[in-house]
Amino acid sequence: MIRVRRGQSTKEKLLEASCKVFAEKGYRDATHAEICRHAGANIAAINYYFQSKEALYRAAFEHLLQKADMLYPLDGGLSATAAPESRLKAFIHAHLSRMFDPDRLGYLHRIRMAEMFAPTGLLDELLHRQLARDRAHILVLLREILGPSVAQRDLEWCEMSIIGQCFMTAPSPDGKGPRAIFGIESAEIGRLTEHILLFSLAGVEAIRRKRGLHPESA
Repeated sequence: MIRVRRGQSTKEKLLEASCKVFAEKGYRDATHAEICRHAGANIAAINYYFQSKEALYRAAFEHLLQKADMLYPLDGGLSATAAPESRLKAFIHAHLSRMFDPDRLGYLHRIRMAEMFAPTGLLDELLHRQLARDRAHILVLLREILGPSVAQRDLEWCEMSIIGQCFMTAPSPDGKGPRAIFGIESAEIGRLTEHILLFSLAGVEAIRRKRGLHPESA
């Protein structure tokens, strides 16, 4: 159900309504009429405010990405001078928290999942931009921990290992994914964050010792 806040502009109502309709119906089956009905807007409003259904789709997805950043920033509110291990923990916690907030971010996950299995190509630029930003964030942290002389391949594989653990908790369309198999609940986010952090740091430390690397702070 769309929660219309008092004082919302027509454009804001269209954004909120389109997130719901695109998530539930998919881009191809979503119609101007249904989006405008949920928004309580005239059917011409989409073309007036967004020019096209394609532009509204991009705007809706970007709106959801911004909401995720606002709710769960990747830096967890920590200073850039905080220990890289603490910042890595905040990064992991933010990713897990986003996975376990269906009430506020469920539409984001459903649209992203739809783009994986039936891509429209309309969100490619936004998805690539978000991925590049997230990757840059964690690679900076790992380079600080491993040291400036770490090989790029080692750096990327450490990144892959950490992100892979987080993505195991992603919601699946049929509800039968790893989250269900392992019985992971939202109440366990704190413990799971700690586990992934400790497991990952142990692996990173093994790589560091094997390669004879020295952290930036050393």
